[in-house]
Amino acid sequence: MKRAAVIGIGGIGVWHGTMIRDTNRIELAAVCDVNPAMKARAEEHLKGVPFYGTVQELLANEPLDVASVVVPHYLHKEIGVQLLDAGINVVVEKPMATNYADCRAMIEAAKRNNRFCTVFHNRRLDPWYLAAQSVIDDGLIGDPVEINVAINFSPTAATWRGYKAKSGGILYDWGAHLVDYALHLARSEVKAVSGYFYNSAGRDPELNEEHGSVRIYFTSGSIANITVSGVGQAPPHRYYITGTKGGLTDEWHHGDDGKLKVYSKLSGGEAVSMEVNYRKASWQGFYDNIADCLCEGKPLMVSAESAAKVIDVFSTAEKSWAAGGTPLPLSA
Repeated sequence: MKRAAVIGIGGIGVWHGTMIRDTNRIELAAVCDVNPAMKARAEEHLKGVPFYGTVQELLANEPLDVASVVVPHYLHKEIGVQLLDAGINVVVEKPMATNYADCRAMIEAAKRNNRFCTVFHNRRLDPWYLAAQSVIDDGLIGDPVEINVAINFSPTAATWRGYKAKSGGILYDWGAHLVDYALHLARSEVKAVSGYFYNSAGRDPELNEEHGSVRIYFTSGSIANITVSGVGQAPPHRYYITGTKGGLTDEWHHGDDGKLKVYSKLSGGEAVSMEVNYRKASWQGFYDNIADCLCEGKPLMVSAESAAKVIDVFSTAEKSWAAGGTPLPLSA
C-alpha cells in the first residue's frame, strides 16, 4: 500500500485525508500543520494518524509516496518544490499557485526528480460539467461560439483568502474552477487573453479586487467570458453557452439532481428545448485516479501543465488590464 500525508489540516485538509483513505490503496500515514491547534482536529477526524508541526519534521520521520499540499495559495510552490526535491509526488490544492512562474518551478521540480505534480481540479468531475460536456460532444448546440461562466463570490478580510498577496486575487479561488471549465468546454487552443478588474475608491490595496473578469480568445474564433464578482447582486448563470446550432444554460444548483436547459432547432427550423440531467459523479474519483497512477502507472486526470494554464490565463489577464485591457498571448 502506498503512503501519503496531508499538509494543512484547516479548511478542507481533512476532506483530502478522508478521500485518500477511501481509495483503500493509499494509507494516510501522517498529517502536518504549523498550527498546533490543528492536532486536535486531526485526531477528531483522522483518528490515529501521526501529527507533525513542520514539513522538515514530517520528511525526517515518514517515508512517503505522495503528499497533498492544502495550505494558503502563496505557499504552494515553496512546499511543493520541497516535497518534489525530496522525491515525493505532489497533489496541490487549486489554484496551482499565485503566479505562472511558481507553476513552472513546480513542473520543473517534478521533471528533474521523475515525480508527478498534479492539482486538485476536482470539479472536472462535477455533475453539471460532465452534463455540459456531453451536450457539446453530442452536437446538440453545435460548436461553441461564446462561453459565459460566472459566480458571485468574494472572501472577506477575516482570513488570508481576502488578501491578494496570499490568495492571488479575486479570480484565484472559484475562478480557477471556472476558467478550467471554459478551457475544456471550448475545444480549442487559447489565442489571447484580456482582463478587467474593479475596485471602489479608497479600497485597501492589500485586499482582493472587488470584481474581476477574463476574456479568452480561442484559435477557433470562439470566446469565453469568466467573471467573479464581490459586488454583483443578480444571480449569474453557472453556464450560458451559445453554439452554432443552439445554446445551453445552467443555474447555480449543487448536487447531482439538477438539469441543464438546452435550446436548439430542428432541421425544418422549429425551435425546441429540453432538459438534460446532471451526470452522476463523485469527487472521490480524483484520488482514485491518484491511486491508479501510483499503483498501476495510469495517467493523471489533471496534468500540471493544464493546471498551470489556468494561472497563465490569470497572470495574462492582469498584464492585459495593466496595459489598458489589450488582449495578450499566454506566456506558454
